[in-house]
Amino acid sequence: MSNTLSQREVLDIATSIGFYILKYGGETNRVEDTARRLGLAYEMDEVHVFAISSSIVITMVKDGKSLSETKRVIKQETNLDRVEQFNALSRTICETLPSYDEVQSNIKEIESRSLYPFWISVFAYSLIGGSFAIFFGGGLKECIVSFLVGFILRFVMHVADKLQSPLFFANVAGSAATVILVQLAAYIFPNLNTQTSTISVLMLLVPGVLLTNCIRDFVATDYTAGLSKIVEAIFVASAIALGVGVSVLWR
Repeated sequence: MSNTLSQREVLDIATSIGFYILKYGGETNRVEDTARRLGLAYEMDEVHVFAISSSIVITMVKDGKSLSETKRVIKQETNLDRVEQFNALSRTICETLPSYDEVQSNIKEIESRSLYPFWISVFAYSLIGGSFAIFFGGGLKECIVSFLVGFILRFVMHVADKLQSPLFFANVAGSAATVILVQLAAYIFPNLNTQTSTISVLMLLVPGVLLTNCIRDFVATDYTAGLSKIVEAIFVASAIALGVGVSVLWR
């Protein structure tokens, strides 16, 4: 059963869902398309959406009256499961046209769901680090070292997150810790290929989702969003390089 929502309520729903998709790593093209479909589903006359990686702006027109809303993404996270959940919610909304309170309840329910336990992310870091060591042609020693250093790197990034450190400095600390730990491991494992182990663990810091979304934005001819993501990726790469450089000087 459809519900009649005010223009302000429809705008708030579209902005909230678009905001969360953007926050959790969804591409800007998806954000804009989702918000536009939500507005049109509730019979808005016009829906104009502009999104970049850090902000979303939506304007809706109904019976000659124009309303706009802007939301700023202060801190982004990569959680594709949440992106899928909000995407699925938006499709359900377009099909069933629920009430405003029901939509808000669904949004809060998704946000209240627990994320993966910390120990799972620690294990994932370790497993990915060890797997990349094998991928890059390393042996058992390189795999073990990459596994252990990946384990420690997760704690380094966790501490940086708790201290609310900017992403740039968190990546500097993470990459520096990686190089130093691998160099220390070379004293325990003779003939260790330190380059293989170092690169394997540093792959954990490479912004793969960001680069993928950047390419998708360019393919969708959304050059503004694509360029902003390229700049962000360059800063991440610079932070990793700086951390490696600092650790080499320390050695």
